[in-house]
Amino acid sequence: MAGSRNAVAQYREYSMPFITLSQAPHLLPDVARWYFDTWGHRTPGATLEDEQQRLEVFLHDNELPMLLIAMQEDVPVAAAQLKFHERTERPERLHWLGGVFVHEAHRGQDLAARLIETLMARAKGYGVREVFLQTERDDGGLYTRLGWEPLERQTHRTGVPVRVMRRVLPLTGKPPA
Repeated sequence: MAGSRNAVAQYREYSMPFITLSQAPHLLPDVARWYFDTWGHRTPGATLEDEQQRLEVFLHDNELPMLLIAMQEDVPVAAAQLKFHERTERPERLHWLGGVFVHEAHRGQDLAARLIETLMARAKGYGVREVFLQTERDDGGLYTRLGWEPLERQTHRTGVPVRVMRRVLPLTGKPPA
């Protein structure tokens, strides 16, 4: 956990506003394009329109699931999601972090870490106790640094091997405003 605190301290000075997709629905095509260009090729027959429809679940206010977007001068530069049931074979694993994407020009600035920590703070506010994720990095990379624990290796529905990880959140407070 000490590594998690150090990671937080390292990116505190990097300031950039975060908004939810529900606050800026006009950004849905941009985020869909990022996701489709990055991961869409792994699903045979997938289209950009499919990705846009999939993201419509995030177009609501003050509830989960949530898609958080980092903005720089009114331009989206990164996104991350807190969603439900990423892996349907384990329905008891309800909350999942996913879709963590940082535009190439903004990588290396711990922006992904800030997005993740902000989503985890919001999840805690909603009473979420644990969050899962899947990553192609067997060592967990950034997620290990942020306090996520490895659980098991699995194969994603697209055939890609992934590491499933978990983060337990302390229960606190009310949902953020």
